[in-house]
Amino acid sequence: MDPLSAHRRAQDAFGSVLSGTSDEQLESPTPCTEWQVRDLIGHVIAGNQRVATGTPSYPAGPESVAELVVLHAASAADAQARFASPDGLARTYELPFGALPGSMLIGMRTADVLTHAWDLAKATGQPTDGIDQELAAELLAASRDRVDASMRGSGKPFADEQPCGPEASPSDRLAAFFGRSQT
Repeated sequence: MDPLSAHRRAQDAFGSVLSGTSDEQLESPTPCTEWQVRDLIGHVIAGNQRVATGTPSYPAGPESVAELVVLHAASAADAQARFASPDGLARTYELPFGALPGSMLIGMRTADVLTHAWDLAKATGQPTDGIDQELAAELLAASRDRVDASMRGSGKPFADEQPCGPEASPSDRLAAFFGRSQT
């Protein structure tokens, strides 16, 4: 799948789940145990802003999901435009853990955003099978080739892979691969 299309589809999936979130759920826990729903949404928006501007900016003050939907849509569009620019996939992006070419970062961002769509769905009681399953299957296959044991554990980007049977949806298997419990 074209990386720009995949990135857009992951952002769309996250936006769809975000739109199904209520204001009362913003302080709810998420499968990312260090974050509440509001923090998870802020993380996705800040990641998009890092791509677009080079500087992450956590949204301060939005009191409603409606405001966060607008902020996410704008940040997703800005990140998409940056990746789609003439040098967007060739340029080097500075990240807290080092520099990455855009061609690698876009895949990481796409997997991160789609996995966080799953986290948000779980945290807010929405179905995970509504998440883009074709994209989830492709991201899982690519991630299995890129993520190894050295990237998992305390202080590392990913938790240990969690059990998830082959009958589970691709989005459930992707989330389990990135360390999310299915219970």
